[in-house]
Amino acid sequence: MDKKKIAILSNVTVDMVAAKLRKKYSVYIPDGFDMWITDVLNDESALYSNNIQAVIILLDGTEFRSLRSGEEFSQRVALWRNATEKLIEKITDIPIFVSTIDFRESAIRTYSERKYYIEWADEWYQFVQSLAESKKNVYVMDILQRILNEGRNSFYSNKMWYMGSMPYSKNGIIAVVDEISKALSAVFESRKKIIALDLDNTLWGGVIGEDGINGVELSEHKEGARFYDFQLRLLEMQKRGILLAINSKNNCEDAMEAIENHPHMLLRKNSFVSEKINWNDKSSNIKEMETELNLTEGAFVFIDDNPVEREVVSGQCPDVLIPEFPVDTTDLVDMAEKLYINVFKSLSLTDEDKAKTQMYQTEAKRKAIQSSTLDLDDYIKVLEMRADIHLMCDEELERVHQLCNKTNQFNLTTKRYTQKEISDMLADVRYDIFTISSSDKFGDNGLVGVAICERKEKAVVIDTFLMSCRVMGRKLENVIISELVKYYKGQYNTMIGLFVQTKKNIPVVKKYDELGFAVVSEDESGKTYSYDISKGCEKVNSYSEIIFNGEHK
Repeated sequence: MDKKKIAILSNVTVDMVAAKLRKKYSVYIPDGFDMWITDVLNDESALYSNNIQAVIILLDGTEFRSLRSGEEFSQRVALWRNATEKLIEKITDIPIFVSTIDFRESAIRTYSERKYYIEWADEWYQFVQSLAESKKNVYVMDILQRILNEGRNSFYSNKMWYMGSMPYSKNGIIAVVDEISKALSAVFESRKKIIALDLDNTLWGGVIGEDGINGVELSEHKEGARFYDFQLRLLEMQKRGILLAINSKNNCEDAMEAIENHPHMLLRKNSFVSEKINWNDKSSNIKEMETELNLTEGAFVFIDDNPVEREVVSGQCPDVLIPEFPVDTTDLVDMAEKLYINVFKSLSLTDEDKAKTQMYQTEAKRKAIQSSTLDLDDYIKVLEMRADIHLMCDEELERVHQLCNKTNQFNLTTKRYTQKEISDMLADVRYDIFTISSSDKFGDNGLVGVAICERKEKAVVIDTFLMSCRVMGRKLENVIISELVKYYKGQYNTMIGLFVQTKKNIPVVKKYDELGFAVVSEDESGKTYSYDISKGCEKVNSYSEIIFNGEHK
């Protein structure tokens, strides 16, 4: 697989940083020390012609220790601001990460003399944050926070600075690479989706079955506050689209009493999308959740204070991420924050993320109906399913990008696209990008599907066909193909479908066969299918409403 192409623009030497990143990415850096501004201003630079897929502006304040006046600072920072703004004007459709800055000034100051480094750092942060709030493709990369966490003495090397204009120590290089890698991971890699949590000595201190609701440790002050603050971090994650579930060996009645009635419990029943409170094997509980929630094993994180339980789940569910539980529970908050940063943190928050827990809870109501009906069409009719299929609009770019890069199960080709690549296709007359939203009597599922069709000379090729796992098993794919066939009928005689198998898209391995496509070729890269558009396609009558391109059909 081709490496993703990134650019690092910096006022210091970053060769060692780039060397480490090149193990995974193709890295472009400007030729020459501190040439990034020249590169930005030059329309002919490789920065704009090398198909870069993400840009990192990594700025360092070490040079400011040599400045002699506030005017020199203002002039230098003005250049940085102007160059950053120019870059953002020219690049509007790929992620641009702009670092915060640790400004260091001479320590030779009396106790009464003014120190400017805090003001300088805040001024730059406010500038970058304003860009992030006004531009959809600009994000803050908080290097300053990492430096504060690591400590300046560990992060910097005077020797490296004077020898090669590279301010970072060995530890500093590792930290910078880690921060950049996390940012790029949010761009190019799928994130974990759900945390399955133990209860006793995890969400509260003590054992609910023995200590009772008034005996467990959970409060806003002193000893119980460690668990309260841990729950607060989990609640913050849940509000950002991370699903929470309970996986606990316990008496269900005792546990639910604490969850619903403990005065300091932040996570109530409505915070969770699944509760497995029983005496079953916890790995079995996770496997049941996978089926119930239509999630893969690799989507799960499991948190439990008991090392034996962690070991058993690790053996039975190898794709589940199981962090080490802190020996000292005063470190629970740190564990939660590190977990979020490493495996959950996304570029931004969408409307679908905010409503995700509610969407999954509503799904339980749908499944209750499904279990009482024998026929799929009857089930769809009772749900009063509605579908809206239309050509993608600009406002949907972020969600389409998100779906393209994190959808695994119902994804026929699993092609990953950057926002720029999607924007390019959107502007290209050869491509039609369709977005699919669905709803029913229980609520709105949001934008749940994407179909990218490429117009060839004699056929239309389905380049990408994907749907959220939340809407699998409701014939929405039949609706989509039926509408696409009607749309292209008269323009083309043939529709080509591509299938590339991965470890995670097993549920759709026969999907084109089920949709009436015929295999025309097969090799190690996958299968190519063909459909005769002229014969039309069977309409799905069980849907109460189907809207295509804004018009009722």
